[in-house]
Amino acid sequence: MNAYFAIIFITFDGNMKRKFIHAVLLIICCGFFSQAQWLKEKGKSYIKLGTSHLLAREHYTSTDAVDPNNTRGLWVNSVFFQFGLSSNVNIEGYVPFLVNTYQFARVSSVTGDVLSNRASLTDFGDTDLGLEIFLLKKDRWSLSSTVMFGIPTGNSTGLTEDDIDGSELDVISGSSFQTGDGEFNQLVRLNFGISYSLLGAPAYFKTRAGYNNRTAGFSSEIHLSGETGFQTLNNRLLILGSGYLIKSMKNGTLDATTAEGSFFANDQESLILRGEVAYEILDNFGILFTYEVPVWGRIIFKAPIYSGGLYLNY
Repeated sequence: MNAYFAIIFITFDGNMKRKFIHAVLLIICCGFFSQAQWLKEKGKSYIKLGTSHLLAREHYTSTDAVDPNNTRGLWVNSVFFQFGLSSNVNIEGYVPFLVNTYQFARVSSVTGDVLSNRASLTDFGDTDLGLEIFLLKKDRWSLSSTVMFGIPTGNSTGLTEDDIDGSELDVISGSSFQTGDGEFNQLVRLNFGISYSLLGAPAYFKTRAGYNNRTAGFSSEIHLSGETGFQTLNNRLLILGSGYLIKSMKNGTLDATTAEGSFFANDQESLILRGEVAYEILDNFGILFTYEVPVWGRIIFKAPIYSGGLYLNY
């Protein structure tokens, strides 16, 4: 059984109570690849247990500059599932069951004074649920559409003042330690893919274009991506590369610059390049590793993202 895997950035709208910010979390997704067959067959399932981590000491500002920040981390553990309701319709779900956002303490090397305190919040994240619908297929190419709904199951309140030791509450903003957005959002995407042969090995190219609808004063977004990969070692090893662009429509009413240097802000934009290897250890069971890096951005952290996971097809 041949398979391909993709990691997709999904952005979530943020908390309306404090700075009106939104969390950018990772969603680790997957699909089925076999000679232009892009959906799971009826009654077939895919489950993936994944983990992703980012540790950042600097960020892109709203003017494309790079500024330092307190060391911040985001660790997301999740389950993704895909099920074929029919040969033309798949249901997909993403559940981040353990999300940890944290900040290291910063201590002066001269005086030993604590310049900013350590903080951490671990909680459930926002759930995504949606459908991928087959539209057209001819020879080796396929066209489908995806609708994803963001369900606010995460912690949108963040840390309170009682949760933080010390007086640097203006540095450690409670609203910047969230695991969810507290808001319902929608992503609509069109997917085009084509399979081909590369030096006798199965290969594919896939491109996506989407619109992420935001409310509560947040700007909507355009999502564009391209991905290519090929299989070798008796189709057990997959090697792929991709790029993912998010552009803000800047049609919101919230101030984005107040949250620079945070995982959370309005009008975040990025261009992410990614490389991945996936290996099928046993029939229907495999492992994958991914490295991602932002090569351009606004109001996002400038740091690589490391991901891994185990998957099961049945």
